Amino acid sequence: MKRRLPVFFVIILLSVSVQLPMVSADPVDLNNLTDEQQILISEHVFGGMPGNKNVYIRKGYILSYNPTTKTPDWVAYHIKPDYRNTPQRKGKFATFRKDPDIPGEPSTSDYVGLLKARGYARGHLAPYGVMGGDRDGDGKYAVFNSNDSDKDDELTVYQANYMTNIAPQHHKGFNGSPGLWWKLERWVQDELVESQQKEVWIFAGCIFGPGHHEKVTAKKVWVPPMFYKIVIMKNADSDLPVVLAFLFPHQRVTHGEIQDFLVSVNVIEAVSGEDFFRGLGLENETKLEDVDTWENWQRFSN
Repeated sequence: MKRRLPVFFVIILLSVSVQLPMVSADPVDLNNLTDEQQILISEHVFGGMPGNKNVYIRKGYILSYNPTTKTPDWVAYHIKPDYRNTPQRKGKFATFRKDPDIPGEPSTSDYVGLLKARGYARGHLAPYGVMGGDRDGDGKYAVFNSNDSDKDDELTVYQANYMTNIAPQHHKGFNGSPGLWWKLERWVQDELVESQQKEVWIFAGCIFGPGHHEKVTAKKVWVPPMFYKIVIMKNADSDLPVVLAFLFPHQRVTHGEIQDFLVSVNVIEAVSGEDFFRGLGLENETKLEDVDTWENWQRFSN
């Protein structure tokens, strides 16, 4: 359920939702889905679609792409422990790829030299490290040896490196160790999924406030001033899941721990303009969105 914050808080968070002009390049028709598309949406999107602009369906994630900022508005993806069985990121699996569904968008060559010149890396919204697994149930995986590799599962891995799943992220202070984005991905993948064997659902996205934004590469990709990630897990004690909502400034110099940036889902809705969990019914949606998710974090810190 979309909420509005007091004006002073909105300004502090760079959070006035910018209604950007949208032009589509054959996104999926959400009113005319194939059975396969519906299955993938049902797997990856927890509690209903947060928005319906320029949605593209991948094997390992669902993407809402913004052709103005040339970054994702949001991605949604599901992680099972088996999905951590991703092939080593080398050779054909290390290559960033142009998105064949969205011609004219950034290519990996647009980012050449950007890390050295400006400190920005190609930052995944749906991470490579959870795009593995035997997703088609045939007992085979995507592996580096092409003779033994499952072609369907290879496609899932390749799609993780589509440039439309990428936003410029400051490498030293945010995207790489010990940045907040890196720390949260490591905590989710290593602690929740690997150690605790949990299934996890994620919404992740870019946030742009009003005013001027830094633009990089020849394609004028916008640099997000903030990012968010909503982490969702089933709850053994309730029909409602456990939700953690992180709102990160795009740091150049890392400071703070991931739990210092926990907020309510209402805050992320206010700054992003998206509407999460609307498929769960108003009462359940309100319960999930109102709570300051720091309260949920306590169960992980004891």
